[in-house]
Amino acid sequence: MKILTFILFAGSLAAADRELTVGPKGQYQTVQAAVDAAAPHSVIHIQPGVYKERIVVPCAKPFLTFRGDDPLTTILTNNSHAGLPGPKGPINTFATQTVFIQANDFTAENLTFENSAGNQGQAVALTIMGDRGIFRNCRFLGYQDTLLPQAGRQYFERCYIEGAVDFIFGGSAAYFDRCTIHVTANGYITAANTTMDQRYGYVFDHASVTSAPNVKTFLGRPWRPWSATVFLNTELSDAIRPEGWDNWNDPTREKTVRYAEYRSTGPGAPSSARVSWARQLSDAEAAGFTMEKVLAGLDGWNPKTGEVRATVHLAKAAAAKPVIPPASAWLAVLPDGHLAWATGAQWTIARVSLPAPSARILRAPDGVVHAVWADAKRLAHSTSQDLLSWSAPMFTDVMAGKSALDFNSPNLFYDGSRFIVTWSCTITRNFIQAFQEDVEDNPRIWYATTRDFETFSDPRLLFDNNYAVRDAQILSLGDRYALVHNDNTGPVGNLRAAFSDSPLGPWGPSTDAFAAMGAAAPAAIRSAGEWWIYHSRGLVRTRDFWSFAEVPLPAGVRPVSVIEVSRTLATGLPR
Repeated sequence: MKILTFILFAGSLAAADRELTVGPKGQYQTVQAAVDAAAPHSVIHIQPGVYKERIVVPCAKPFLTFRGDDPLTTILTNNSHAGLPGPKGPINTFATQTVFIQANDFTAENLTFENSAGNQGQAVALTIMGDRGIFRNCRFLGYQDTLLPQAGRQYFERCYIEGAVDFIFGGSAAYFDRCTIHVTANGYITAANTTMDQRYGYVFDHASVTSAPNVKTFLGRPWRPWSATVFLNTELSDAIRPEGWDNWNDPTREKTVRYAEYRSTGPGAPSSARVSWARQLSDAEAAGFTMEKVLAGLDGWNPKTGEVRATVHLAKAAAAKPVIPPASAWLAVLPDGHLAWATGAQWTIARVSLPAPSARILRAPDGVVHAVWADAKRLAHSTSQDLLSWSAPMFTDVMAGKSALDFNSPNLFYDGSRFIVTWSCTITRNFIQAFQEDVEDNPRIWYATTRDFETFSDPRLLFDNNYAVRDAQILSLGDRYALVHNDNTGPVGNLRAAFSDSPLGPWGPSTDAFAAMGAAAPAAIRSAGEWWIYHSRGLVRTRDFWSFAEVPLPAGVRPVSVIEVSRTLATGLPR
């Protein structure tokens, strides 16, 4: 096998291949110029100075390190804020950041990240969307929305974070180790938007909360219903309001938030007046919030060493022949709705098509083949015994009353007693916020159950791991389940997997991406001990969801859905 050159998933923080310098006497005059020139595993040494610029570390630049000499003398700054003119009108919060980290495995040391806009509304100093980010001895300066750790996992060691309103906000799992949090005006320290599928949100361990004179603040308020924030062994100044936490004018969130403290000290620590829906942790409960546990994920990442226990690998491989039982065949739906079948490596395209293009199919235990597709905002469903004639479609508005903007990519899973119908949907009243808060393109995976496709359970979120998802398929792994799905976050677009003990979740952390950038629409089927996962860019095979082989697709065949049927049924289709 030949390893692809675009692999992003090396396991440890390897020694840098090269060092680039930025500054008056450096190779580059701007940080962005150095980022543009850097290869993965490079160190960018930023000399003392004030660098007023917007900086983006794109997804294709993993394992970069920004290294300064002293955060007091090396400052990355800008003054953009929400409401300023942009190409499509006033910009929102997520276009204001001074530094935007999209790549995985980013490290920063001895630097200041600043947004100097002041009290002008939302003004972000740093946004990080990449996984496994590390910040040591850094300062983050702003007023409202200073620091946005939005996705993935991040570790902040001995950092200084300053602001007034929601100045540590977002949805990642982030561990703040011995950090100083300085409050400059009345407001809220945190505004986590942790999702229901995330066990951990923001954890502050041995932090120190300081403040300007006469300031009063809350420890946090819930940006989303499942907001999770914990303060461990933290010294709290008298700026902390006695009630501690705010519900953001939504009492229903008190039932779902996960707010807690453990052994707080200082004048702001007394807990007698704390809100009843925030908890004081026991010793045993606090032991569950160690840095190792909060940041481990699926790969066992340890930011203190930079090591991981397991990494996703993608390699090119030669064409392969699937293992299909002698009495069986694979039946695929092609993007135009035509059917194709295979008993080995070659596919035969039949002169038969489904009632709609890109439908997904499933063969029930009674032999009936079910097809589902999206018809405007409705679920369409049809059945067939012979793949030649199909029942008249039934249409159901499964998102009725949910203010749905769209309905896409329905799929099917049978759990032994009922069908689980999944789909992606964006809703107008956007309590589920993607990074850009773009309600027109913010899909999540929903589900309903049914036994007869006439009566459905109420729709519920199936999967929300803090990024947009357009397609998903539930797979049975024996005693566990996998959800293969596309991370629809631009500009990445890729396939990932999450795992659960139930086909309805909750789903744990997701893997790193395992296909070429831009991959979507997974269609998976088991071949002996392997999973073959077709997608919009090709085909990958895996046994364990850690090592993946990318193999060529047969010419002219790219399944959007694939199942196993009897050989007699498949080979009897007209050619």
